[in-house]
Amino acid sequence: MIKSVVKKIPFAFTLSQKIHDLLRKDLLHKQLKIKRFGGGYCKLSKYVKGRENRMEIGHNCYLNGVKIRIVGNYNTIIFKNNCAVGQNCSFWMEGNHITIEIGASTTFTHTVHFCAQEDNSSIRIGEDCMFSNNIVVRTSDSHPIYDLNTRQRINPAKNVSIGRHVWIAPNTKIMKGAKIGNNAIIGSNTIITNEIPCNCLAVGAPGKIVKTDVDWTREKLF
Repeated sequence: MIKSVVKKIPFAFTLSQKIHDLLRKDLLHKQLKIKRFGGGYCKLSKYVKGRENRMEIGHNCYLNGVKIRIVGNYNTIIFKNNCAVGQNCSFWMEGNHITIEIGASTTFTHTVHFCAQEDNSSIRIGEDCMFSNNIVVRTSDSHPIYDLNTRQRINPAKNVSIGRHVWIAPNTKIMKGAKIGNNAIIGSNTIITNEIPCNCLAVGAPGKIVKTDVDWTREKLF
């Protein structure tokens, strides 16, 4: 009844709509505060349920259709300067006090999924990393597994750390507890669950080191 009356009065309807928009913007700001520096291109879709979450987008970042999902409070996602993220890439944070940090000049081709779950977990990526496509990076199994005898949970979340100038090839999974050193190369269809030292090439499921003392460049061979 009230809505129908308001709609009949143009000024009242316009004022009501403006108040609604202001309240909605204020709520979104409390849920997720976004700080964006100059240059670049940014197209985001966001689902946020929580409060005091923060997103920082550095200078000259290119984010093309990036999907952000945050369920929880006091979480932080940072894209440092000159990052480039292609289509269908998603970044999920489910829990409290979670951090996802993407180093400067890191690139994602398309369809890369980051999932940082459980309180105080983190995914940290160094500068100048190169992610290909269809890659999953996650800190948790998403569901608990228990020991039958003790009833204790045996699959806690673990942080993921990837160093500087790391190349991640297509269809790779970087699982909880993975720690990849600087200048490493992770081959296609590899699953990483442990530590890969600097300047190593790892392939397989689970990932195994097949070559040491390697490095790579972004130069294309055609």
